[in-house]
Amino acid sequence: MTHPHEPVSEWWREQVAVLHRWGRLVLRDEDDAVHQMRVTVRRLRSVLATYRPLLDAERTEPLREELKWLGALLGDVRDTEVLRERLRQWAAKHGPGPSGVDALRAALTERRVAGRARLFPELEGERYRTLTAALAAADGFPWSGGAPGKKALRKRLRRDWRRLVAAVAAAERADAPGERRRRLHEVRKEAKRTRYAAESLREVFGQEAVRLADAARSVQSALGDLNDSAVMIQAIEEIPGPDDALRDFLAAERAAADAAEERFASVWAKANRSKVQGWLSP
Repeated sequence: MTHPHEPVSEWWREQVAVLHRWGRLVLRDEDDAVHQMRVTVRRLRSVLATYRPLLDAERTEPLREELKWLGALLGDVRDTEVLRERLRQWAAKHGPGPSGVDALRAALTERRVAGRARLFPELEGERYRTLTAALAAADGFPWSGGAPGKKALRKRLRRDWRRLVAAVAAAERADAPGERRRRLHEVRKEAKRTRYAAESLREVFGQEAVRLADAARSVQSALGDLNDSAVMIQAIEEIPGPDDALRDFLAAERAAADAAEERFASVWAKANRSKVQGWLSP
């Protein structure tokens, strides 16, 4: 009989292989490669946090730190790619012509070039090779104190879900709009952690884990739109001497942020149904 921990270890091995493949594609400058590699890094680092009490900390904590380093390098490039695409779409609708938007485009291009200049040498360097070798050497999760059963795995996922619920409650208690958005950013982070944990348990809990992962992904997506607008707003506000075109773009991004925040309530209500999360109860 297959032990519940074995599908988790197999999921881990698959993700390590995926990371290696996307790393090669990033160096070949393939479309979407940076994004996909960043997501894979987040998955690996997130599940190490989820299963932390069940793992050999001496082996996994250094992996978490190195994955954090790699994720930051990828994030610098990916975030700029997202902003450049949002700007491209807006400019396509509002027509060409010299404007303050050009200054924003130039700033984002400079940021992207700098990020890639940091990322590419590292992906060909010793630190990255050491990390990927260590991930592969784990050959699945280095469980500590014996392999966990379904009860222990469910408990870890339940903890992640409760962290998400608590983060949503904290956001709802926020008095000021700025504080609410800061807390919603934490909700997004907890949604990602819950999603990745549920994905790693798909072969253990079947459709129940799939539904939970889908629900967490919907929360992550809704708040991702809010985050993208918030980051773009900050980038626009850093451009000195904005003209009418840049102010129009700023207004459009503020409206998009407001709309994303309003959508969150209905997305969360759908995600937080007993059909989705009731099976996690002890």
